[in-house]
Amino acid sequence: MSLADEFVERRFIVFQCYKCQHPAMEITTKTALEDNSDGSTKFQIETTCPRCQATDQFVINNGQEGEISASVNSGKVAKVANIK
Repeated sequence: MSLADEFVERRFIVFQCYKCQHPAMEITTKTALEDNSDGSTKFQIETTCPRCQATDQFVINNGQEGEISASVNSGKVAKVANIK
């Protein structure tokens, strides 16, 4: 299973909200950006806090399969094991 298959819309990820510190964010959007040189597809993941509605985003397969960028607002890196 590829990294992109783990990030599914409407699932939650244990990833603290940068604004209100709620412990989990909902994955609300997964957008394909471009193909990497290794054949994987780069995706932008947008998350939304269920408490305060703040949004954050990060990129998976950032340059190559398996790489996750730091989020735009919190600066933290999401972990696949934290998807519920």
